[in-house]
Amino acid sequence: MFTLSQTSRAWFIDRARQAREERLVQKERERAAVVIQAHVRSFLCRSRLQRDIRREIDDFFKADDPESTKRSALCIFKIARKLLFLFRIKEDNERFEKLCRSILSSMDAENEPKVWFVSLACSKDLTLLWIKQIKNILWYCCDFLKQLKPEILQDSRLITLYLTMLVTFTDTSTWKILRGKGESLRPAMNHICANIMGHLNQHGFYSVLQCCDGLFPDLVSYAPHNNPVRWSVGRSWYDWQLSR
Repeated sequence: MFTLSQTSRAWFIDRARQAREERLVQKERERAAVVIQAHVRSFLCRSRLQRDIRREIDDFFKADDPESTKRSALCIFKIARKLLFLFRIKEDNERFEKLCRSILSSMDAENEPKVWFVSLACSKDLTLLWIKQIKNILWYCCDFLKQLKPEILQDSRLITLYLTMLVTFTDTSTWKILRGKGESLRPAMNHICANIMGHLNQHGFYSVLQCCDGLFPDLVSYAPHNNPVRWSVGRSWYDWQLSR
């Protein structure tokens, strides 16, 4: 009887242990399932959000939009924030190209301060956000310049586009906002340009220019130390090249 009682007790304890272990395994499976479901749902939500944002960006940059050249700087700024939020070089290269063309087009508008992209630098609420955004955009321009090949026609056009972006926003000489009464803003704008140049220098701006050596050799030679003054001189040569 004593032996049978001990055997029954051991069997009962063993069964309880097995049941406890099975419950722990089941809980772990349930926890893992919840984690997997959360990751899947997160991925699907992010994918849906990115798809919706890209669709919105594509609608904004429709080529057949007759009002595309009249968009306000604020509209371009907002769409640029959305593009930079999810930007991937390989997937969004065409969108980024359209963004740069839209920005440069806004800078060429005549007597329309609200259209000039740089006008947002004068907004107390947006100045810092605008500076951060233009720094990111210009550095993406540099990233593209590293990859483009000047011997390919389409790439050479993109090189010109991205160099134009860099030249435009590191030198105030072409900013229409500084004409006439806007001349008083020049010191502040020059300071912003110096800030942007400093950011580009820290990230290797000169090494990017060296990648363009052969296409615009004098542009590179005028910026051996990423000096804004020498870059400005190089810019004059660059403008002459574009006008030929």
